[in-house]
Amino acid sequence: MDRLHSVEIQARSAEEATRLALEQLGVREDQVDVEILARTEPDMYGEGEVLIRATVRGRAPQPARGSRDQRGRPRDSRSTAPSGGSQRGGQPRGGRPAGQAAHSRSASPPPPPQPRRPSASTDEETIALEDMTKGIVRELLSLMDVHADVMAVDNPSVMELESDDPSTVFIDINGRDLGMLIGRRGENLSQIQYMVNLMVNRQSEKWVRVILDIESYRTRREESLIGLAERVAQQVARNKRPIALEPMPANERRIVHMTLKAKPGVSTSSSGEGALRRVTVSPQ
Repeated sequence: MDRLHSVEIQARSAEEATRLALEQLGVREDQVDVEILARTEPDMYGEGEVLIRATVRGRAPQPARGSRDQRGRPRDSRSTAPSGGSQRGGQPRGGRPAGQAAHSRSASPPPPPQPRRPSASTDEETIALEDMTKGIVRELLSLMDVHADVMAVDNPSVMELESDDPSTVFIDINGRDLGMLIGRRGENLSQIQYMVNLMVNRQSEKWVRVILDIESYRTRREESLIGLAERVAQQVARNKRPIALEPMPANERRIVHMTLKAKPGVSTSSSGEGALRRVTVSPQ
């Protein structure tokens, strides 16, 4: 079977896309030229995606197909849209180091988060837990001099709670200029959620889990992870080589596992310790 000469990969960062390309090409980083083809504008949370082309140095390109422009790309501009790992037949370009943009394409801004309805819980114990949690979150935000709306909501995730999960309260925080509460890749949000869980469980007679979301950040992140998992699964099933994803916290690893649980041709596993624990998608 002919070995790939060049691939295009879309991911959250140039580093992640490069790693996925190396997995697919079966080479080391010093054996490829990497060029950034497109970079979406970061959204209000600093999240965007990058489309790269990785070309193996010295490997014969596959025959060109159809008319191409001076830069070796198909003249149909639609073919340059992010494809999550599609193979191109053009001639290799002079490579640019990862991180240097050859062309940039601005994506339309993300749609505003859909307003969520308050929790529909009717159980008195659940309502009491939600009220206590909202009070703690409001007090914490007040101490931080942050003005925002706090609301208990039903589970906003497409991932259903499992039977052995603890009692879980979902809290939405909405307001203006709350990006600092989210932090880079949700780091600040995770720390605030950790503090809220400690404070809630000091006042609760049973173990309670609190899931915080700020301006639908977690929902958007979940959608991004589902898309990434599906793209990687397609590459793994096609090329029969495992791909390890970036290290992720437990809740994000669970999203990847659940997304690919029933996906034919692939399986998932976690490895590593602590903050370096990651998901590997493997062919079956």
